[in-house]
Amino acid sequence: MPAADVLIIGAGPAGINAAYALKKAGIEYRIIERTQQLAPTWNSLYPSLRLNTSRFFSELPGRRFPLHWGIHPTAKQYYRYLVDWVGEQQLPIEHGIEVYRVAPSGNGLWQVETSAGTDCYRAVIPATGVFDNPQLPQIAGMDRFEGDILHSRDFRHPDQIRDKRTLVVGNGPSGTDIAVAAGQIAAGGFAWLSIRSGVDLRPRYPYGLPRHAWMMLGETLPKHACEWLQRVTGAVKYNMGDFGVWQAPPNTGAGTGYRGPELLNALRQGQVLPVRHPVSFDARGVALADGSTIEVDVVIMATGFLPVLHQYLDIDIQSSNEMFYPEAGCDWDIGPNGIRGWPLRDVSEHPNGRQVLGHEGLYLVGVFYKGRGAFYNMTAEARIAAEQIQTQLARRRVVAMAA
Repeated sequence: MPAADVLIIGAGPAGINAAYALKKAGIEYRIIERTQQLAPTWNSLYPSLRLNTSRFFSELPGRRFPLHWGIHPTAKQYYRYLVDWVGEQQLPIEHGIEVYRVAPSGNGLWQVETSAGTDCYRAVIPATGVFDNPQLPQIAGMDRFEGDILHSRDFRHPDQIRDKRTLVVGNGPSGTDIAVAAGQIAAGGFAWLSIRSGVDLRPRYPYGLPRHAWMMLGETLPKHACEWLQRVTGAVKYNMGDFGVWQAPPNTGAGTGYRGPELLNALRQGQVLPVRHPVSFDARGVALADGSTIEVDVVIMATGFLPVLHQYLDIDIQSSNEMFYPEAGCDWDIGPNGIRGWPLRDVSEHPNGRQVLGHEGLYLVGVFYKGRGAFYNMTAEARIAAEQIQTQLARRRVVAMAA
């Protein structure tokens, strides 16, 4: 007999959304978390981080953000919010359980090997996301560098770089945030920001309203008008040419989701200096793609993540090779079917189906990070997964009764 109908792996925002959806659907589940804390990623992020998705689409079911948090809460506020919400919902999270292997058992169940033993389930929801699987580029000479090389995930406090010559590699949201924060306390009163293909920064409030407010307005319009409105408001960009940085080529995925004037202000004040990407290291510093060299004490690699689930899923997976998500137009609830490293999903029965292609009983929650934003998408994905699991369980009951 299975230990429960469904096992949820991970107690971050995706996992607790999945638990809530299964609870509302009346489906028996377990939710396990490797660490001893809820949403460990959100409890250990750098202090200057704010959500780059607005409060309009980032709230959990049944609980609003306090008004005084503003439109874009801080990461610390969001973590406190998660803890309070989980307490209200009384979700039975089991902490300190690490997953070693997930594989089909051969009898229609999934066998899961963990630090607490081996059990079987009718369905599994891997909700472990990407932020525990950081990717470091392999650059010549990194092993000879005598300074510190950190991934952005490991940047926890400004004291890690205080009064040190600092290079941040990568101009996505994390890299830009960290470079702006580092420039205020690094040696010389500035940090270098390494940019490979260009920058595509947009205002936090195009034409005076948050991006999500334009989305909400678009929902009231016919689809063609909605898509026109999103193109017009989404095309508003800062003029980067006056600040020594270069524009990202179109349709490359190089454009960052970072919004706001913080980087421009730091560039204007000389607290962030843009440079080309590193091509090699020596003991004291970095050679850059334009032939210049800089001496640094700390390098922070804001170079992205890949899904964690490949560390424990013991199955053949058809994975997407797409390097970035295109804009979703006005179909915000339907993310593209996979990005680099994520398994393809079976969308034959639902345009946003959550079941992994070719693997009945394996469902993904917490995959699509664009559209209305990750937190909204996690709620939508969890609801769809619960509906599909409910259908799967009912179908199995009918087959068992007929046997």
